[in-house]
Amino acid sequence: MPIVALHKTETGVLHVTLHDPSKRNALGLEMFDAIDDALSHINTQTRCVLLQGEGPVFCAGFDMKACVDDIAILKIYILRLSTLIRSLRRLPVPVVAAAHGAAIAGGCALLTGCDFIVGSKESKYGYPVHRIGISPAVTIPTLFQKLGNGQARTLALSGRIIGGNEALAIGLLTHLEETNERATETSLRLADSLANKPPLALQTTKRWLNELDGSLNDELFDAPANHSATVLGEETKTLLNQVWNEQ
Repeated sequence: MPIVALHKTETGVLHVTLHDPSKRNALGLEMFDAIDDALSHINTQTRCVLLQGEGPVFCAGFDMKACVDDIAILKIYILRLSTLIRSLRRLPVPVVAAAHGAAIAGGCALLTGCDFIVGSKESKYGYPVHRIGISPAVTIPTLFQKLGNGQARTLALSGRIIGGNEALAIGLLTHLEETNERATETSLRLADSLANKPPLALQTTKRWLNELDGSLNDELFDAPANHSATVLGEETKTLLNQVWNEQ
């Protein structure tokens, strides 16, 4: 089974499934490459993208094992994540995320690039990365758009893990279900519903939302990504090794 599985439905929904449950669908170099390749399969017959994860969680963030001995890989992760977030945001069709179980750190950042995010009351979300000397600044451009300045500032600076109810209340989730199973079902129905809408009208709407909210402005994304990648240093190395050795 490939690390990212693809499935196209007759209605025009492209299912993109992160398929590395043994690593909780962590974002490593292979995963980034596989997601990029999956998104390249979008064509004129694609009406909607459904992004989901196999196993108990959507995505647990970066694959940190490779970074313990080589901090340079972490810098690459941050820059790749920035590129992927804006790629999701700029897709011509709506993107639905089935955010079951947990979407943590880089996994939560992925959600902010999507148009619709379906979660559950039993799921967890947030950016608990300060403890290992990493800034979540890469997510701020789209987090601002999702939550507004105040809520985005609180979530990014606090490093808190929040549940589904709070995630819906602050605007991170667009849809909330009682269980992970129901969240997955709702995301499927939502993707099919969007795929059945007149495509030109929907794509034109997304295009102008992106034009007017800054989603097409690379400078908006490059500055926080580049800075958070370049400030990684001895503090990050020390904290990362401490956390890794405790596991």
